[in-house]
Amino acid sequence: MGGVKLDELALYDLTRDRLRQLLSNQFPGDFDLENAITAYAYWVCTAMRNHGKDWDTAVQEYIDLALRDAVIESQAEQAELELLRHELHQFSGPLLDVGAGWGRFSSLYQEYGLQAIYTEPSELGCRLLRRNTLCNSVRCLGQSLSFLDRVFTGVVIGWVLHHDAPDVPAAAILGEVARVMASSGRLLSIEPLSDDFDTQKWCSLVESAGFEVEKLVEFFDLPESKKKSEKYACLVAVRRSSGYPLEAGTTTQSARGRSRIHE
Repeated sequence: MGGVKLDELALYDLTRDRLRQLLSNQFPGDFDLENAITAYAYWVCTAMRNHGKDWDTAVQEYIDLALRDAVIESQAEQAELELLRHELHQFSGPLLDVGAGWGRFSSLYQEYGLQAIYTEPSELGCRLLRRNTLCNSVRCLGQSLSFLDRVFTGVVIGWVLHHDAPDVPAAAILGEVARVMASSGRLLSIEPLSDDFDTQKWCSLVESAGFEVEKLVEFFDLPESKKKSEKYACLVAVRRSSGYPLEAGTTTQSARGRSRIHE
């Protein structure tokens, strides 16, 4: 970019334009290119912010990834959205979306008439939420939610917990989710499974935070040659009325049993 430093939202728009230019006519006719470049432009900006990549390098890396993975990722997303549709009919507002990004699930919430509040730690994500007229958005970390206790009857958290790193601590995030959720509220969590984040760890984290796991569904298998994480899954849980989380690191018998459930 010739050394010019752009505002991050302007950089995102520039990245979308560049991706559209380079990826046009590269996919089947029914492929949703605009949806794909929305995600890939966001990831380019995230890679630059978090990993110090320069723009040209990041764009080329994600062009290569898109050419390799975008079609199968689109298939996975369609499976994900169908599963969410099946689960969201049991939700009622107010609903909290933790780590909402640019508001990928907003159309589903609107489809079911759900009042949603969006949280996102990045400034870019929050600016995109507002630009997409999703004004009920709050910039905060998942481990430090800016809400009173027990105000939400449902929480959706997608593609967050599997990171489980010092800056994305899964147990602390789930503790905050449990704090802001009313008794018997429903949790919907979507994650990729891997050796580092398997069903047993996932269920243990959720139950230790004060939830009862209702089901865990693997909804998409990736070809082995594509990515290290080969399965995408959705976990549904209900907030226990006792309000007392289990001791950290313990796993109930139900959690151990449900970690093997694949419906």
